[in-house]
Amino acid sequence: MGYFTSLLQRKFKDVAGTRYEAVAREYREFLLTEEEMVVPEVSSILMPLDYFVKEIPPALYETLSSYEGAKVTLVYIIDMEVIRIVEDSLDEKAIAEFRRKRESFGESLLSRAIASLEGAGLSVTSRMFAGKKFDNILELMQESDLIAVSKKYGSQTTEIAPLSSVTLRLAQMANIPIIVY
Repeated sequence: MGYFTSLLQRKFKDVAGTRYEAVAREYREFLLTEEEMVVPEVSSILMPLDYFVKEIPPALYETLSSYEGAKVTLVYIIDMEVIRIVEDSLDEKAIAEFRRKRESFGESLLSRAIASLEGAGLSVTSRMFAGKKFDNILELMQESDLIAVSKKYGSQTTEIAPLSSVTLRLAQMANIPIIVY
């Protein structure tokens, strides 16, 4: 029996009696165990970016700076599926223009994020490539201790769907802590 369990049982002994154990058992999916209350050590942070992530809130940089010595990996992914659709419907010149604009947007977003993260005292590496937004991040996540992902990563959000489908799937599949901003 852990400290918190013992404390709760003593504090609510007269109020809940033996009911505490039944409540703790029924609601164990919602109550943190003592092992889950320990803040995990974070030395590497993955931050996926794409065309739909227009800006990163300054509060995120402040939050990430609390992980002293952590290394942030920024990854900007240009969706291969979108490139294939453009290739099927447009000519070579239009495809090159599309890629140039997406890469230019990505470089701008990466440079702003790098400057802000370095300003917050974090070590940063970045890369840009064309790929599958969900699958590539799922693979890269294995090498990280924490993932910080925008609620708009992968697609637009709406009033009905405040999280993009890619972000929602990442949150469901992640086996590491995740920050959704």
